[in-house]
Amino acid sequence: MEKQFSTRDISAGERFDYWHELVYRTYAPCSGRVRSVSGFNASLRTQEFGTTEISDVASTGIAYERKAFDVRRGPRDDFFVSFMVSGEGRFEQNGNSVMHRAGDILLYDSGRPYSYSYDQAYRSILMRIPRPIASSRLVDVDRLGGVILSGGSPFGKLLGTLLGEAHSLATSVESDALLQLSPSMLDMIAAAVRQGTGDTAAESAASRSKIEQVKRYLNAHMADSSLTLQQVAREQNVSVRTLCRLFAETGTTPMGWLQTRRLQAAYSAISERRVRSITDAALDFGFNDLSHFGRSFKKEFGVTPKSLL
Repeated sequence: MEKQFSTRDISAGERFDYWHELVYRTYAPCSGRVRSVSGFNASLRTQEFGTTEISDVASTGIAYERKAFDVRRGPRDDFFVSFMVSGEGRFEQNGNSVMHRAGDILLYDSGRPYSYSYDQAYRSILMRIPRPIASSRLVDVDRLGGVILSGGSPFGKLLGTLLGEAHSLATSVESDALLQLSPSMLDMIAAAVRQGTGDTAAESAASRSKIEQVKRYLNAHMADSSLTLQQVAREQNVSVRTLCRLFAETGTTPMGWLQTRRLQAAYSAISERRVRSITDAALDFGFNDLSHFGRSFKKEFGVTPKSLL
């Protein structure tokens, strides 16, 4: 069901407060500011697209900042792909400071602090993707906040087209059909993001190449519940110590990373109705102990697999 909001019928002195509260509730806690409260206007159309959400946002000049305090206070943890239809603004996240211009695609992460500023009126179409679903398709989603894909690049153009088509479908197709279409649309968007961003890591090229190779191996053997750290090291021709060091540079361990990926893949499969039961979800992604699967799932996502199904 489409939801529409506008400041048009709100008194001039209350428009910004109305809009700020709407952004706070719809997207994530943050602080906003405008140069002129009396001259402010904005509108929002939002529609569920399967497991994601498509929004069409238009506003006069405004600035937002989501600080570490806001992240702790309102832990909305989504990944956004935003297509700038008109206008431009500056965005900062993960040490990146970029200009988001008309035609460009901005990738950002509500689970981390960010700020952006639009001096003039703008309009954008953005897709909000829950982190477990984004992470099940993008290995290094945590690194992508504050990355721009130019609208003049092949994959920037493709993403702009995909978001535009998703927006059109969301307003014209029944929700059950959108749920069936959503996984395919997400796969195409993720493929375009992967190809368009390339290597954004800070590690050396050699370390980056090796850890990506290991992650591909772990992804390919996700369903193998008997997989051990020693087996992974042997198959990848590295020592267990080296393997652990590579993952320590990213703040995790090989088997910890694999468990998170398994849980993310299970979340995606359950929410997209690609499994018939919780047992299928557990076994398909390497969990033999259903109790352990349920506890780990609840700890990771705050909901049980049964309630999500």
